[in-house]
Amino acid sequence: MECLVFWLFVSGAAYEDGHAYLRKNSPHMNFRTLTVILILGIAFTMNATLADESILPSVSNLLNAQWKRVKGPASGGSVLDVGPAGSWYESYVGMPTVNFDGKTYRMWFVGGQETNDPGVPYGAYERIGLATSSDGLNWQVANGGQPVLDLGPAGSYDNKGLSHPFVLRVGETFMMWYAAIDGTTAGSLGLSPTHVRVERVCLATSTDGIQWTRTNGGNPVMDIGPPGSIDSIQTDGMAIVQSEENFKMVYGAYNGKHSIGAATSPDGINWTKSNGGQSVTGLSGSQQLGPALYFDGTTHFMPYGRLLPTNNGGSLWATYAATSQNMTSWTPAYNDTSLLSLPGPESNFDSCDGIRGNNHSVHPTKIIYQDGRAQMWYMAQSSVDPTVQRIGLMEAHIKGFPSKCPSH
Repeated sequence: MECLVFWLFVSGAAYEDGHAYLRKNSPHMNFRTLTVILILGIAFTMNATLADESILPSVSNLLNAQWKRVKGPASGGSVLDVGPAGSWYESYVGMPTVNFDGKTYRMWFVGGQETNDPGVPYGAYERIGLATSSDGLNWQVANGGQPVLDLGPAGSYDNKGLSHPFVLRVGETFMMWYAAIDGTTAGSLGLSPTHVRVERVCLATSTDGIQWTRTNGGNPVMDIGPPGSIDSIQTDGMAIVQSEENFKMVYGAYNGKHSIGAATSPDGINWTKSNGGQSVTGLSGSQQLGPALYFDGTTHFMPYGRLLPTNNGGSLWATYAATSQNMTSWTPAYNDTSLLSLPGPESNFDSCDGIRGNNHSVHPTKIIYQDGRAQMWYMAQSSVDPTVQRIGLMEAHIKGFPSKCPSH
């Protein structure tokens, strides 16, 4: 599809999932090829082919929108349910990460399967699988129903599990950062809580999203920190954007308390922790985890999980959001209210109330923008069956913002 767009001010270029887009103040537009001709102070963009046939909203657009649940076809209005008995995802699904190429949605997700292996913390193997969809609601598990990234060999950093994937498409390559689980617990490091598993960030790459190759010799690309650091037990739950200069990451840090850290890398392999290795500032709540990240070229928008007490004496993890210019100092968004109403409808897959389940809406994906809608998938628990986690969809309609580049 080709389009003719008239712009008065055009400045800079950036990349989203490997696709170039031009930027003015707002909005953004994705192009694979572009020719700009200036005539009488008007910029004509000609022969410009849209990479994903969408125009990306600014953070200001997102802040003026309201997020709502989208009912899916699976249990409790979810979009992806647990698998059949005996499958690698029979116990729960979660931690989704989504890519959209203009035609097909790809969701990599974590599946849990109970095990009697005493070396596996929490009693469940976690593996990473892939599901695909044409509409973001109806999903089919790919690869013949098998994981696309399975347990590593004995002695490897991920021989007991893989969790918290995040996939970014860079050119023709999918890059997947994930949390590697080798069975080590905080107790074995002399830390507490002693039962909590150690997680480190590793990286794999793929050209098709199914066949993956571990990079860096299977070693972590971002390890846990020393005792006393914010991430002495876990570095996981990462979200990454690529700018012209580098990769930028926000991630879940855990040392007995959950917080969010930041890091940068020139290549996605060699990471430097930001802010002196300290947690980012300005976020609400006593603990935070599982961030997503959106960048409009000027401002960062970060949905994240926040722990909050409930009126029944329990506690819930729910998705809030914040904005930042530098990724270390953040300002709460939406008047510091959760993106989705609390609690969810009683029949919904996200109806947990703090006693019957704690994950109301956590680990949201990066934002996909399509047809005037900003979309995020997330995982949650119900009050009816709080031991099972499922994946659902929330959307925000961007009012007054074009959904596609007009044809000519």
